[in-house]
Amino acid sequence: MITTFKNKLFLTFIFVSISLSALSQSKLDPYNVVWTSQSKSPSGSMPLGNGDIGANLWVDEQGQLCLYISKTDAFSEIGRLLKVGKIILRTKPQILSAKDFNQILKIEDGLIQIEATNAENQSLSITCLIDANRPVLTISGKSTIPLEVELVNAIWRTSIDSLKGSERRSAYGIMDSKQAIMREIDSIISQKDQLIWVHQNKSSIWQSTLDNQNISEFNQLSKDPLLNQNFGAIVSGTNFYNQNNKTLLSKKPLTEFELNIAVLKTQNVQLSTWTKEAQKILKNAEKIPFNERLLWHKNWWADFWNQHYILITAADQDAITIKDTYAVSQGYLLQRYMNACAGRGGLPIKFNGSIFNVDVEDNMGKKYLSNYDADFRDWGANYWFQNTRLPYYSMLYSGDFQLMKPLFDMYLKALPLAKYRTQKYFNHAGAYFPETMTPWGTFTIDNYGWDRSKLNLPDGISQNKYIRYVWEGSIELSKLMIDYYEFTNDQAYFKNELLPFIKEIVIFYNSHYQRDTSGKISIQPAQSLETYFEGVINPLPEVAGLHSVLDKLVEHEQIIADKNFMQEVIVMKKALPEVPTKQINGSTALSPGYNLGERTNIEKPELYAVFPYRVYGLGKDKVESAIVSFNSNVKDQFSGWQQDAIFAAYLGLTDDAKRMVTHNFTTKHTKSRFPAFWGPNYDWVPDQDHGTVNMRALQNMLVQSENDRVLLFPAWPKNWNVAFKMHVQGQQIIQGNYDMSKGVTLTKGATAPIKYYLPKSN
Repeated sequence: MITTFKNKLFLTFIFVSISLSALSQSKLDPYNVVWTSQSKSPSGSMPLGNGDIGANLWVDEQGQLCLYISKTDAFSEIGRLLKVGKIILRTKPQILSAKDFNQILKIEDGLIQIEATNAENQSLSITCLIDANRPVLTISGKSTIPLEVELVNAIWRTSIDSLKGSERRSAYGIMDSKQAIMREIDSIISQKDQLIWVHQNKSSIWQSTLDNQNISEFNQLSKDPLLNQNFGAIVSGTNFYNQNNKTLLSKKPLTEFELNIAVLKTQNVQLSTWTKEAQKILKNAEKIPFNERLLWHKNWWADFWNQHYILITAADQDAITIKDTYAVSQGYLLQRYMNACAGRGGLPIKFNGSIFNVDVEDNMGKKYLSNYDADFRDWGANYWFQNTRLPYYSMLYSGDFQLMKPLFDMYLKALPLAKYRTQKYFNHAGAYFPETMTPWGTFTIDNYGWDRSKLNLPDGISQNKYIRYVWEGSIELSKLMIDYYEFTNDQAYFKNELLPFIKEIVIFYNSHYQRDTSGKISIQPAQSLETYFEGVINPLPEVAGLHSVLDKLVEHEQIIADKNFMQEVIVMKKALPEVPTKQINGSTALSPGYNLGERTNIEKPELYAVFPYRVYGLGKDKVESAIVSFNSNVKDQFSGWQQDAIFAAYLGLTDDAKRMVTHNFTTKHTKSRFPAFWGPNYDWVPDQDHGTVNMRALQNMLVQSENDRVLLFPAWPKNWNVAFKMHVQGQQIIQGNYDMSKGVTLTKGATAPIKYYLPKSN
């Protein structure tokens, strides 16, 4: 049975049984990125990735194929996220310099195809991919004439020197050190018929972060995550030989060639052992014919795209609508592609560039910067929770659940340290996490303070007043973990891995704050994100977040075996203060908290009750208060990490949501050629918050799922036709389409009640 809906304001169905016929996904070819000329610089690169290994690829005006190679967890001894390396491929004759040139990112297949034909009608076709199933980058070429092929290791970390001036910002976390911040060299390993290079961490800043924060003895309970870490690559190809340690040459002119690059990171092994492991990865890949590896690679990407899509077309022939709907669809697809390229690695997606940052050119819009190499990223390699979280919110409705694990894993691994310092600093149980954090869980020293003796601050309290009491991220991460469970129904993972984390956060907040005279928890000293500093009482993000998390724990009480903990939850829930409110022009609105001082940032903490905590929203009580707050806050600037478009979607404000999503998906970095390299906005290029905020906003314009109820088209524009496949709570999928002239057709529904909203406005 196919359910069709048309011209009704809303309708609620409980789908008892439904015959499901799959909606065949539209081809993604129209959204491929196609270039018909070479690029001038690395800013003209396209991204490739397999979830952990990445590459920026471009063909320069001389016809050289250039690739920066990256890895999600290639952290140096001083905590910078480095490129693994750079390679350059040349041919003789240099056919790729021809005017008849095509470079296509085929997003459906996760690969780049390059074709060129010169004036002599000599052609070269190259396929580049990073295998979705192994850490190997392959360059496969076919030519109409025999070519001499040369591949060069364009290594640049060849001498030890120090970072100067604003380049120290790429080492944010230790950039204010009075000591020199050193850039260490890579090592080249001699090997017949192969190129091998590796970066070795012969020192580490791990112990110094523990010492700085008065938890030196934690080294007895853990191990240094940076010391003796080796990461690098090995390159080989059939019929290639070493001209020298940096160059591979074809033994004879070739009409077909294949070069494979294996990337590996290990820790606490000898360099010889690292080399053997890397060679094993390479040999195992080369045993399998490229066409077979290519087939399995394409199958992975086909499964990825088939599990979810939102494809929008104009419902009329208005030129602006046609342009906007194409840009929104392509922007959405390309950002999800980039999530997949970097979302299955050893560490979470970096908000400030992911693994696709390149050399600094034209200051990237930031006047204090200069011409730095591709290891530079503004704000460094550590993790800001408010920024890091945003890509992961887009992965629930898309069903990209495996991509969420690296975020959870980083915090789960850091939990023992968080519990340890909580007990030492505050003499009670539980765990808390700072807003800005190293991958192993400490404060960054720049924010904690280098000379604590002059600060008159107790242990655990940051020198940086912008994030001094911003610990709310651990509540939000707890809520995201609960969201993950509600979408996946993965009870074992939730109980065994996620719930122990959530427990420690709840215990911290129940233990850390005093009760007022009425018996309510009084959250102070505190601040409301970075927008209202120390002195705030009961900041809304914490209050709304705790209400949301505790309500969910009670809802799922049947799967939580710890009855003592659940009793603590119930008692704590009764002791929570109400969500803060205030009056605006005679109307009740949400408030960032009480005892607010000067506004110091442009966040909107009061709207955290709408998202991520969803205490207020469409179809819920007091939605008007949230709308009043939205209208009093939202300005014309809503790019980067700002969540205004998501707020609008959750409040059913179609015109606002459409305007913001359209604007943001058509606003890229002007110096970058790739259409989804957003930024720098507040951070860096490509800005991962900018695209993923808009992904979540678009998803929630289309579908909202919560508490066993689905809202369909709650903020959807009337003149945007759409084909969609969406994941909702309860491990369910809704699939279908909306056409302005035909209404809504579902080919797959949900067992939960669905409330339909008529797409509105234009």
